[in-house]
Amino acid sequence: MKGFGLFLILVAACFLLANVMVSDHGYVLVAFHDMSFESSLWGLLLLIGLVIGVIGITIALVKTLLAALGFIVPLSTKAKQRRARKLFNYGLAEFTKGHWKKAERLLSQAANAGEAPLINYLAAARAAHESGDYDASAEYLRQADSKAPGAELAIGITQAQLQLSGGLLEQALATLTRLHQKHPRHAHILKLLKETYYRLHDWQALSQLLPKLRKLKVIDEAQHQALEQEAFEALFDQACQQGKNQFDLDKKVKPVNQVWAGLSHTQKRDPETLYRYTQALASLGAHKKAEQVLRQSLTKSYSEPLIRLYGKVEGIDPNQQLLFAEKQLPSRPNDPELMLCLGRLALRNELWGKAKEYLEASLNLRKSIEAYNELGQLLAGMDDFETSTRYFQEGLLLAADNVSGLPHPNKQLHSY
Repeated sequence: MKGFGLFLILVAACFLLANVMVSDHGYVLVAFHDMSFESSLWGLLLLIGLVIGVIGITIALVKTLLAALGFIVPLSTKAKQRRARKLFNYGLAEFTKGHWKKAERLLSQAANAGEAPLINYLAAARAAHESGDYDASAEYLRQADSKAPGAELAIGITQAQLQLSGGLLEQALATLTRLHQKHPRHAHILKLLKETYYRLHDWQALSQLLPKLRKLKVIDEAQHQALEQEAFEALFDQACQQGKNQFDLDKKVKPVNQVWAGLSHTQKRDPETLYRYTQALASLGAHKKAEQVLRQSLTKSYSEPLIRLYGKVEGIDPNQQLLFAEKQLPSRPNDPELMLCLGRLALRNELWGKAKEYLEASLNLRKSIEAYNELGQLLAGMDDFETSTRYFQEGLLLAADNVSGLPHPNKQLHSY
């Protein structure tokens, strides 16, 4: 209703103006020296309106032309910034689409235009790396360093990531070592350094880095334990391989003892680490040393893998070794691993009846291939071949439980 009222007022105003224009044209005379201009008032107003309109349209066209020209060849600081932002946005869009060459070109142009050169050069370096142009990638990193000299950390991390991605592990290690010396508590550098050590199989360096990774919470406790055990297993395996090339026992176990000496007190108390150390000693023939370490460890902290290994090593006094193991019985009367250990130690002491009792007790508590094998050999030595064969067969059946269960020929189902 209000709009309709305004419309009626406007129509009335138009009729009134038309009536005035018809009834009185007005007269305008402009004279200057010998020149004069005559017109009606309304004609002059119309002419002025046309001139104003033409001037406005001309100004708009010039602005549009200058804006377009400014994008192609920026003429002002704002135009340059605007063009650089557009190039960056286009380049980033192409980067996310995986169009590496086009993204590299757009991002490098944005960097050259002066808009956030560090970010653009780093992104261009990644795009060039993804396209396989490693030389161009390195050149972009150098340009980023020259344009943003205070951004060594960002440039170094990007360089290390690209080197790792390209499999240049030695170069990545050099880059990260330099960064780590300057920024020893930087979490991302530590994470990349951990990955580099892992891929290089540099277990010694990784084991030394792990406590710092845990302290700074770069990795959680579960990751720390898994990496630590993998590193120690590899270190002891390497030490064993080195020792096997020696003939003297002391020289054989020296690499293994060096690995052990480099561990912290907390690491030495870990049952899995203890197991790897004593297993390495036993595999190199240092059974007496292994038995001593195992006895000390089992006195403080019991572990099934350790008691299993204790039954396999040959100590100085087999009888004392058996007596020590039997002292564990009151606190662990239903431990199948302890029974298996006692059975083996009884065999070493040639206590055949006691060995048979311990091995049978172990099988009653838990079926195991090792117990079946030991008992089968014992009964075969006692000329009980029927029972011995049965135990061997049961051990084989237990071992076969892990087979895939594929069908086998059944002669009763075929007729020839």
